[in-house]
Amino acid sequence: MGDLLTVVLAAGKGTRMKSDKTKVLHKIAGKEMLKHVVEIVEGLNSKIVSVIGYQSEMVKQNLKDYDLEFVKQEKQLGTAHAVMQAKEEIKKHDGPVLVLYGDTPVLKTSTLKKMIKKHKKDNAALSVLTAELDDPTDYGRIVKDDKNEIRKIVEEDDATVNEKQIKEINSGVYCFDSELLVEALENIDRDNAQNEYYLTDTVDYINNNGYKVIPVMINDNREIIGVNDRKGLAEAEKIIRKRVNEKLMESGVTIIDPSTTYIDKEVEIGKDSIIYPFTYIEQNTIIGKNSTIGPNSRLVNAKIGSNVELKANCQVWESEVGNHCTVGPFAYIRPGCKIADKVKVGDFVELKKAQVGKETKIPHLSYVGDANIGEKTNIGAGTIFANYDGKNKYQTEIGNSVFVGSNTTLVAPIKINDGGMTGAGSVVTKDVDENAVVLGVPARVYSKKNK
Repeated sequence: MGDLLTVVLAAGKGTRMKSDKTKVLHKIAGKEMLKHVVEIVEGLNSKIVSVIGYQSEMVKQNLKDYDLEFVKQEKQLGTAHAVMQAKEEIKKHDGPVLVLYGDTPVLKTSTLKKMIKKHKKDNAALSVLTAELDDPTDYGRIVKDDKNEIRKIVEEDDATVNEKQIKEINSGVYCFDSELLVEALENIDRDNAQNEYYLTDTVDYINNNGYKVIPVMINDNREIIGVNDRKGLAEAEKIIRKRVNEKLMESGVTIIDPSTTYIDKEVEIGKDSIIYPFTYIEQNTIIGKNSTIGPNSRLVNAKIGSNVELKANCQVWESEVGNHCTVGPFAYIRPGCKIADKVKVGDFVELKKAQVGKETKIPHLSYVGDANIGEKTNIGAGTIFANYDGKNKYQTEIGNSVFVGSNTTLVAPIKINDGGMTGAGSVVTKDVDENAVVLGVPARVYSKKNK
């Protein structure tokens, strides 16, 4: 479908959202609404032009990594007026033009492909994606003739009593012949209840000039959800998250209760991993194979290796956990941590900007901040890395095969060299030599271990 041009309408503020942020930048499954729509269209191999208006610079910045062009609608004078802003691009295009809204994130690429295929096959001048609803209130009604072609689309405010009984509605997704679209845009007015230029009025122009306007009925009505308020946002979120979970389960991931598991669209999870209920896995989190994520956990932009057991009530934020690790329960791994393979991080342990070497253990009730810990080291229960003096934060360096006794306080900046040991309850304020044993408050050298 390389001959396709798509115009995405995203200029409105979305007043019903009751938000200081433009509607199309509200997130669904961890991604801004407009990004969902652009990615749907990207699957069509189409050139994309987005019509923007309110908070236009913010929208541009948010979509800077996508291949699309922007045009601005300064005044909000209706849907046809919005499309007019892309008129120069439409004039240069020879082929079908797809028009849709930036608040329809539930649409499927396959649905649009079907619509465009039928548009070409039937040699239509305009194809309209339609749906049949039990309650069509607030939607434009599709008025057809005996050949099943569309004669007009009537907006709710302009519909007669009989027209309001029609169940088939306009989804707001259109496929136009490019030349006729330009002609139609130049020949419509705003003689209607809203005093706006309606895109639906192009139907009259195209019909009056003897061209064909056809409906393309959608299979799943949920796809046409337009997010206008917070309720619609939640409804779209539920649908997209269900799709995400189903895709992961089809790839070999066990999700024990999909209805209470919240996974963002960009998350990757390896096969044979198990995700327990009430878990939130967000942003670009990656989880390896055969790992278990316990209930009530939250992972944000985290990288979790294979064969990891993340027990209940853990949080991992912008950090890495290696292979064959055990974490939790109730562990809090804050941004900037890198945990090597075969590490144990126990219950009620908090890490922040900590590098932890292979086979090291931090079993329970410890705070480790701004630290670099070597391999095969043991951090005793209740240990505090005192990294902050009230003004500045300092680094703690712990070597390999170090043993830190329970309830030790390490006052940074400090270094404990390989094989060092602290006695329980010690307050360590000076560096500890290799294989030295220190204890007391403040800690003093007690002995040196044999190598």
